[in-house]
Amino acid sequence: MGTRVNCLGLLVVDALSGPLAHYPEPRVRPVVVTDTMRQYAGGGAANTAGALARMGVPVGVFAKVGDDANGAWLQRALGEVGVDTSGIVVSSADSTPFTFVGIHSDGDRTFIHTPGANRTLHREDLQIDQLLAADFLLYQDCWALPELDGAPGAELLAEAQRRGVVTLLDECWGYGPDCKAFEAMLPYCDYVLPSIEDLRAIYPEASPEEMTVRLQDCGVGTVALKMGNAGSLLATGEHRIVVPALPAQVVDTTGAGDCWDAGFLAGLVNGVDLHTAGRLGAACAAYCITAVGGTTAVPRYDEVYALACHDIA
Repeated sequence: MGTRVNCLGLLVVDALSGPLAHYPEPRVRPVVVTDTMRQYAGGGAANTAGALARMGVPVGVFAKVGDDANGAWLQRALGEVGVDTSGIVVSSADSTPFTFVGIHSDGDRTFIHTPGANRTLHREDLQIDQLLAADFLLYQDCWALPELDGAPGAELLAEAQRRGVVTLLDECWGYGPDCKAFEAMLPYCDYVLPSIEDLRAIYPEASPEEMTVRLQDCGVGTVALKMGNAGSLLATGEHRIVVPALPAQVVDTTGAGDCWDAGFLAGLVNGVDLHTAGRLGAACAAYCITAVGGTTAVPRYDEVYALACHDIA
């Protein structure tokens, strides 16, 4: 696997605690007791890059952290799983992003987030030649990078395409879905990998099929619409493929969508067809949700491939 992927987006220290029955209420229920508290590297770029590294794909991450203990820990944690962290910017003026993740008994999550350095990551922070020295560029976490989302991000993706880099875009809820910023970036994306739940905020009346058409009309090459338990809908040209989700014992859904991206990207790196790439996304997500933490359960690529294609003769 000599092909290189670079991931641009969020790095966050995630503190995961659970099971969480409810949140505290001042003077009513001021203390809530959970069984565990664990710390992981989180954020979309961290999760996707970490999962790719665990699968053996050469990958670098480009993001911004604070000059503090959490920032140093994030760089060390990502480096230990094989992610190239040389593209991380360290800021003395910002804190490292942090999220308290409440893990509920059904595996669902809620968040208390401190964005820190993510608020100030801008184009001037990035070594553009280093960022675009890749075969694939994933702009992860649209709607959470206010200095890059929209026109600056579109210019960056356009430059990547001019250099022959395959471009991908994903989003997260961030500061709230922004249709204008998102659609401004789509003409410069070979692939877009959004969540249906988030897209409902900007296309509330659209069916999954109508969403894919809307995104294609904006100029994106291929749409991979992640639909949770309903699987994914892949759209390229007039062709549509529904890829079912794979069954798994749900422990923690943190990072499932990011790991779907990683499986899909690992398929593209290995030259598989679109349908198989979607199956690899489903398999990587299925591994992800069987353990606490965004990427801790993701195995090597051959194991992900075996799960994805177990029923193909």
